[in-house]
Amino acid sequence: MKGAVNRLLAVGCAVATLGGCSLDAESTPRPIAQDPLRVGTEGPGTDSRTTGVGRVFLQRSDATGTSLLVAVQRDLNLDPTAAMRVLLEGPANDEQDSGLRTAIPRDTRLLSTRFVASGTVQVDITSSIFSVTGDDLVGAVAQIVLTLVDIEGIDRVSLVVDGETTEWPRGDGTLTSRPLTKFDFPGRALSSQPDYPAIVDIER
Repeated sequence: MKGAVNRLLAVGCAVATLGGCSLDAESTPRPIAQDPLRVGTEGPGTDSRTTGVGRVFLQRSDATGTSLLVAVQRDLNLDPTAAMRVLLEGPANDEQDSGLRTAIPRDTRLLSTRFVASGTVQVDITSSIFSVTGDDLVGAVAQIVLTLVDIEGIDRVSLVVDGETTEWPRGDGTLTSRPLTKFDFPGRALSSQPDYPAIVDIER
């Protein structure tokens, strides 16, 4: 009889031990909440237009009057449509005060962007782009091209106007209707971010 009682006690302990190992509702997989202090938070006085992981290219004239492209940070999604919309907004007020400007006419509008081949994005804009000529047009085209090829996965930009293919000036003054790359504008870019290399580096 005493042995039977001992066996019952042993079984009861084993069941209790196994019960302690069972999974309760809190042990099931569930999403981990993001730290609210690290999501969408900016420091005091921060202009959200001039921060973030994305970059666009604006212009600045050097001491000789030569226009150079400068990469500036922006809070944007890394896709061509978002980048173009932010680029067309132009420089923020404080950037204008520091000498930054855009060669792209203010009334230029984005009609569409789409990938037409691997690494090639087609950008359709309005004919207002042609309200500038000469070096300003070269600068405007370079701003668009360098801004877009700065996005991972984009190497070439096919720029069209109102859906029509047209010729564009390259950095050396020649015209082309083929997709443009950063190498069509050698020496045009100067990064404003010390920890980033210049986008155009033809010696590599």
